[in-house]
Amino acid sequence: MSLTELRPDIAEPPKFMQELPIFRGYPVPWFVDWIGGVPEFRAMDMRKFKIAINDRRCWVCGNKLFGEEIFTIGPMCLVNRISSEPPAHRECAQYSAINCPFLSKPHMVRREDENFNAAKKPSAGIMVARNPGVTLLYYTRRHELLSVPGKPGIAAPGILFRLGKPFLTEWYSHGRRASRDEVLLAVESGLPILRETSMKLDGPQGSMILETQIAEAMRLLPK
Repeated sequence: MSLTELRPDIAEPPKFMQELPIFRGYPVPWFVDWIGGVPEFRAMDMRKFKIAINDRRCWVCGNKLFGEEIFTIGPMCLVNRISSEPPAHRECAQYSAINCPFLSKPHMVRREDENFNAAKKPSAGIMVARNPGVTLLYYTRRHELLSVPGKPGIAAPGILFRLGKPFLTEWYSHGRRASRDEVLLAVESGLPILRETSMKLDGPQGSMILETQIAEAMRLLPK
């Protein structure tokens, strides 16, 4: 990586990320799929997904993980403690939360075009197609793999990550730490979607469990 190629409005990457290529001024995360020699930032390379799981590789830089695991998730994933993407190093996750356009800019949306539609692979579980406006770095030391069968029209089959108990949570928005009001807005705007989906998948009993999960998640919001 030649640091002179970086955009002037983003920071120098941490040491773990400095072997990554740069495209149009941005470091290209390890997980990104390449199409015709060009990185498709909106799509993951499923071969890397398997390597990350089997070899305990950082999802951002591709190097080995240590004891802690940092999952980069949205507020709804805090409620059910499920992630569709593998964990990363602390430094890599923090850099992404601050510098990645989609994570750091609340109004950014993922454009869909022919290249994206050809490259994208549906993540397991239920994809909530919105930018919540905040990003959560969820620090834990363990996770479990979940193989989900999927449900036609609602959830896609595949592998998900059930997150262990967090020892730290960090919330980001606009490339900085998020305020409690920003996090509350993101959580409250997403709960109707989560409640509707829970009722479709699991019925009244699942909805009761969800309300308990919501109450637990609210305790992890910033003070």
